[in-house]
Amino acid sequence: MNGNHKAASGDTAVNFSEEDFMMSELVYDLIISGGTYWTSSGSCKADIAVLGDKIVAIGTAFPHAKKRIDARGLDILPGIWHVHCHFREPGHSYKEDFESGTRAAAAGGVAVCIDMTNNTPHPTTLEDFEAKKALVAPKAHIDYALYGGGLYPQTVDQLAKAGAIGIKIFNTRHIKEVYPYISELGVLDHGILYELYEATRDTGLRASVHHDDPEWCKRMTFRDYIEKGRTDAVSYHESFAKGYMYGHGMVAGLASSLYYARVAGVKLHVLHLGVMPVGAYEMIRHAKFDLGQEVTAELELGSMFMTREQMRKVGPNSYNWAHSPEDGWNSIESGVADVIVLEHAPHTFEETKPGWEDMFSIPLGMTGAQEFVPMMLNAVHNGKLTLSKIATLAAERPAQLYGQYPKKGVIQVGSDADFTIVDMNAEIVFRKEDMFSKAGHTSWEGMKAKGVPQHTIVRGQSVMEHGRVIGSPGYGMFITGKAATQR
Repeated sequence: MNGNHKAASGDTAVNFSEEDFMMSELVYDLIISGGTYWTSSGSCKADIAVLGDKIVAIGTAFPHAKKRIDARGLDILPGIWHVHCHFREPGHSYKEDFESGTRAAAAGGVAVCIDMTNNTPHPTTLEDFEAKKALVAPKAHIDYALYGGGLYPQTVDQLAKAGAIGIKIFNTRHIKEVYPYISELGVLDHGILYELYEATRDTGLRASVHHDDPEWCKRMTFRDYIEKGRTDAVSYHESFAKGYMYGHGMVAGLASSLYYARVAGVKLHVLHLGVMPVGAYEMIRHAKFDLGQEVTAELELGSMFMTREQMRKVGPNSYNWAHSPEDGWNSIESGVADVIVLEHAPHTFEETKPGWEDMFSIPLGMTGAQEFVPMMLNAVHNGKLTLSKIATLAAERPAQLYGQYPKKGVIQVGSDADFTIVDMNAEIVFRKEDMFSKAGHTSWEGMKAKGVPQHTIVRGQSVMEHGRVIGSPGYGMFITGKAATQR
């Protein structure tokens, strides 16, 4: 056995000392053998040895292990991050709770998730943030982080010290005041928005923002649809196509936010890229590359995958489709998009069913925690993504943005032993009967995907094997934001 293992041509070299190879006599806790692992730099066929919760060696011929996973013919990704989950706890746990939501994520190959803030009570104060932490801790199957709610500038520092991964701000309200856009969470006053940016800047965290101009959206939608009695699902999606619902107002909100964020010097993270019209891509490109502004963006793959045919099938339980899918895919290559997501925002079927008649008065019931990884893998087969891009945009880059790299987000010695092991030749059909979400349905009902997760491993422990969730609630660890760990 050589003391210098090098990846295939064009890939990253992995170097070992003789001392490293002395470790081969150890009894490792886990060895993943025979697979091909992926990073942002490419791929390498090698065995991976785990001791405790860390990767301790990468090479060949590790003979002794308490557990061995035969990964021949499989691809090994860094543990996938899902950074846009609404697990509805506290206050709305009949829709979803942390146990069911993280179980669905684990079943779908997700190792780390970030939960959003539109709960009741929302975590905008230290007391409510700590209460949420205590409530969800015994329930998580996978590692998780929590946003702090951006509403009161004076509480932002407290939330950061308590471990918030970032500050989530709703620069929006629903045109008919429908949950999940809790009215009191909407920050439409640009003075308060600016003060939230100042406060977030001082913590070093990111301000993640859902942008909008809801008064414009409300005016146009009421004028052309609601006041004319045109409220069914088809009319709703027509209004979206015109840029009324989740459209031009979002780009207008982004325009002012980018400017205020630049003046304040905050790290701005733009949510829902892909849903917004094409002007958003150019604004973000200009801010990032012409002005040098600290701005990142989250590309919503749900809008890229949703078709009008699928929308007609699932109606109120659908994503809005992209105004320009091609611009969305191009944003990955251009560097405008930093992270990819498949938003998980479930509601019960009973809540969304009235949307067939009046879709303006109900929430969209979107699911994505369990479907995210297979949908990305299917996009690889369709030539839209590569496994290296998935490793970058759904693992390495999120870990970097949220201050967890290289502890997480990458397969290398010393990092957490988080893996998503996939079979690129396996196929799946999404069916409501197979979903772990409390919502009891899937936005992707009947759609097929090629590429299926076989193992989800979190800090060296298998939490899913071949579709069976075998981990225990409470195993998932709370990931503290970097402002807490630095103080």
